[in-house]
Amino acid sequence: MSVPYYVHAGARLRRILRQKQIVILHYAKKTGLTPQGLYRYFSLAAIKREKLDILLGAIPVTLEDFCNWDSLEGNSWHHGELLQLYLAKQKIKDEQLAAQLQLSMNEVHEWLDSAAFNPVQLQQLHQQLDLPYGYFMGPHAIKQEVNWAEAYLDKCMEVQQYIRKVNTLERKINILEAR
Repeated sequence: MSVPYYVHAGARLRRILRQKQIVILHYAKKTGLTPQGLYRYFSLAAIKREKLDILLGAIPVTLEDFCNWDSLEGNSWHHGELLQLYLAKQKIKDEQLAAQLQLSMNEVHEWLDSAAFNPVQLQQLHQQLDLPYGYFMGPHAIKQEVNWAEAYLDKCMEVQQYIRKVNTLERKINILEAR
């Protein structure tokens, strides 16, 4: 019996753009949207088929590739996503990571968005988390029959979108209260 898993279309689209290192501004122009209009789609769990075809055509990615996306295949590993998987497996929260590495939460989120860590970051992760250096070079051990790693990364991207919305709203509230 398989467990149903739905693809969060907006989060998956955002992850594909990030992995392919596509600039949002240029991509928005290709799709005929403003960057703000495009960001609205990143928070949608379901995007209408016609609009999704337009969005995927600008990358270009087929609908089948989109649904079966596997960011762990290929030669380029996204270090931030691999770190998220490691943290989830070890049951370490972002706040705990920030405390261990003596970073702010914004810096931790920047790390999780990083495509590749620099040697200093790798050294910190190795010393503080006992994370092996080779983990970021080929983490084949985390792959399974059902691609739960991909599902988890989609969920993380979805949560990051909500955090960004909340932070934006908090800034707007603070500006209004300051008046």
